[in-house]
Amino acid sequence: MVASDGRHVLCHLRGKKASAVVGDHVLWHPAESQGVIDQVIERRNLLYRQDETRVKSFAANLDQVLILIAAEPAYSTRQLARALIAAEAAGIPATIGLNKSDLHEPFQRAWDSLAPYRAMDYSVLPLCLRKADDTARHNLNQWCQNKTTLVLGPSGAGKSTLINLLCPDALAQTAELSNALKSGRHTTTGTTMYRVENHSGTFLIDSPGFQEFGLQHIAASRLQGLMRDIHRHAHGCRFYNCTHRHEPGCRVIAAITTDNEETSLDKERYQIYCELFMELSRPPVR
Repeated sequence: MVASDGRHVLCHLRGKKASAVVGDHVLWHPAESQGVIDQVIERRNLLYRQDETRVKSFAANLDQVLILIAAEPAYSTRQLARALIAAEAAGIPATIGLNKSDLHEPFQRAWDSLAPYRAMDYSVLPLCLRKADDTARHNLNQWCQNKTTLVLGPSGAGKSTLINLLCPDALAQTAELSNALKSGRHTTTGTTMYRVENHSGTFLIDSPGFQEFGLQHIAASRLQGLMRDIHRHAHGCRFYNCTHRHEPGCRVIAAITTDNEETSLDKERYQIYCELFMELSRPPVR
C-alpha cells in the first residue's frame, strides 16, 4: 500500500473473506512494522476480466486506461477489442498507445490498421518510448497529470519502458516492495502502482501482459452498446431486439456492404462482434 506520505507499507486485510486490489482506497492502522486494512472504501470503478473459471482484477478507482500496443510484435485486434469493451463496460476512458514509431514501415501498417478506432473517436498516441526525449516525456506527463492510469497491454509492447520513463525510481520502489513482502505473508498479483516523479497526484499502474481477455461478466445483449461502431448503426434496425447477425432490416449488416466510408462498418470489427456474441451467448460451464 502507498501511504499518504508516499511510503510503501505492507498491509494485511482483516478477515479471510475481505479483498482489495491495486488502486483501492482503504482505512488502515499500523501494527508493529506493518499495517492492517480495516475497510476498503467503496470503489468508483473496477477493471477486470473473467473467463469461465476465474476472475482477474486489474485495478480500481481509475481515471483512464492506456492500452499499449506496438508496431512489432504485431498486436492482436481481438485482444485490443476485448480490452476496450471491458473499459467501456466499467465506464473508464481508454486511449490506445502505438509504440515503436521508429520502425517506419511496420508502424505505418499498424497505424493504418487503427483507422477504425480513430473513426470511433478513440485517441491513438504515436509513441517511440525507447528513444523518447524530454519533449516526449513532458507530453506524456501532461497527458496523465493528476490522474490514476492503468497501463494495459501484451508483453513486449513497452509497458516497462513507459513506467521507467515517467517513474525513474520505479526499480527502487519495486525493490522496496519486494523487501517488504519478504517479511510477511502475501498474495502477489504482479500489478504495481507507481507515483509519477514530481507529480504528487499522478499514478501509473503497471499490469502484467496478458494472452487471453475473458469477457464472461458481460451479457451478449450488452455487447452492441459497448462497441462504438456497432452501436452507431444499431439504432436504425427494423427490430428493437436485433442481434445484428441475420435479421432483415439490420442497419449494422447493411453498413458492411456500403461503399460510403463515412457510414461503412469495418468487416473485421463486425466479425469480432459476431464471434464475441456467440461466445457470450453460450451457457456457463457448470
